[in-house]
Amino acid sequence: METKGFKPFFALSRDVRNAACCAILGICAVGSAAFAANPLTTDFYSADAAALVHNDSLFIFAGHDEQGPQGNNNKNFIMNDWHVLVTNDMEHYHDYGAVLSVKTFKWANASAFAGHCEYRNGKFYWYVAVHHGTIKENGSEGFAIGVAVADHPSGPWKDAIGQALITDNTPNDVKLNIDPAIFYDGNDIWMYWGSWNAGRRVKLKENMIELASTPEDIKIKDFFEAPWMHYFRGNYYFSYASGYPSTTNYSMAPSLNGPWTQKGVINDKMENSETNHQAIFKYLGHWYFMYHGANSPGGWTYRRSVNIDYLYYDRDGNIQKIKHTNGVDPVDNALVEAGGYRMVVSHSNLALEDSDGMVVQQTADENNESQLWVLVRGEKSRYYTLQNFKTKNFYCPSTMLLDTVATKSTPCEIRIENASKEKGYYLFADYDSDYLADVLNVSKDVGMPLITWVRTGTDNQKIKLVKAELPKVEPPEDSLTATPPDSGNGGTTGLERARAAGASLAKFATYDGAARVIRLAKTMDWTVLDANGVVVRRGYGNEINVVNVRAGTYFVRSGTMFAKVVVR
Repeated sequence: METKGFKPFFALSRDVRNAACCAILGICAVGSAAFAANPLTTDFYSADAAALVHNDSLFIFAGHDEQGPQGNNNKNFIMNDWHVLVTNDMEHYHDYGAVLSVKTFKWANASAFAGHCEYRNGKFYWYVAVHHGTIKENGSEGFAIGVAVADHPSGPWKDAIGQALITDNTPNDVKLNIDPAIFYDGNDIWMYWGSWNAGRRVKLKENMIELASTPEDIKIKDFFEAPWMHYFRGNYYFSYASGYPSTTNYSMAPSLNGPWTQKGVINDKMENSETNHQAIFKYLGHWYFMYHGANSPGGWTYRRSVNIDYLYYDRDGNIQKIKHTNGVDPVDNALVEAGGYRMVVSHSNLALEDSDGMVVQQTADENNESQLWVLVRGEKSRYYTLQNFKTKNFYCPSTMLLDTVATKSTPCEIRIENASKEKGYYLFADYDSDYLADVLNVSKDVGMPLITWVRTGTDNQKIKLVKAELPKVEPPEDSLTATPPDSGNGGTTGLERARAAGASLAKFATYDGAARVIRLAKTMDWTVLDANGVVVRRGYGNEINVVNVRAGTYFVRSGTMFAKVVVR
């Protein structure tokens, strides 16, 4: 498989490759790296993958198909271990190798089937299905669910209990105890599992290795196997394999206890692969659908490979049919640097400007300061404010669908995520609901406004942030004060008071240059402005972190007090 960057990276030594993965991802271990397209890797046949997002990295826990070529009556799964892969850009995947195997569980004797990993209490817990060495009821295949634990997905992994969590002796189990999936609803930790048209769920204790209830029927009529639960926009989504050969179907409910509404197929039967096994997850602004097919060279039903494609919802929250592609776009998950930008819509190459309180696309003009925006990082990671340089109004999208994006005099924080390294960013109006900025009607006409719409992945929703120099201007006299001139002190302006306050910085604030922190005399509301009067940051507390603030002169305001700070 030829992909961008493949030859240069693998021209390096293995140690250098590992060092690069360590430097980029902050994770260091042995293993190889793969470069994304679909399938994610052709280094080994992979299947039944589960996803875990942790510290802005995506970890993939995949089974390993070891069956031979199609034919010769070798019609069964041969699976002895599991691999872990990690990415932070949806393009380069580092494979830690076979970090967990059946041999980890002394009570097991075969079959490293599907698993699911969850982070809890500072540890990683990996739930997997294996054949039990001694427990097998009549009519069953003797599968059990074990739990491995580690401090990091790369391992080392060890048996967390020393025995199985679920076996054929567990009350109300199923004949095929496979495909565990974990879901935390904010109150309880649930494990789902099952196959051959029988599914169960059970509560787990906080320690993650004991049952807190008796298993109960999931009550989904067209369920076959491969359960997966997720939550979105007020609804619970239960997806699963249905029938055999399998499609992936889903049901929706307002509660984990139902009532469940069957919604139908989202992933069709896979060519040359009888099974369908999905994971649905959100990673840095994108919803993804992970599944396996037989699309690696030599692939077939028992030699599968993991793929990832986009998942989209409609305005009512229904999942759209999955479209199989050659792979998703690479993304840049780095935080956006504070500073001046021109925002260019990817599909039209028109610039966004503040036009009478509404954000519209217009012909790009470098001399038009209404097309110049100042980006400031918010207090929460990946949240920002966008202030128009000319009007001083802030980008403030409505969370109502089809409403135009307005600008307002008071700051509005928005979530910004990279949509594509090539095509730009998503500007989210409501991150949790998947609502974002969209050029109305996918129009390329000048004057067309931005509206709030559901994420569809189209290029009229992708905004390029093009770095721009902010013009050097003398700050307006009233830009640094929220109060009118004080006639009681001889008509001194807010700006003059701010400048004068620089001589008395210690009266309510001190600047720690080594830590790049402004320390306030007490807990209070505060605002940081640059020399142009543009608000850089707002907050409440007794410290202001300016690690990510550019060098220069700033003013700190709290009420009517001002202090000048020179950040170097």
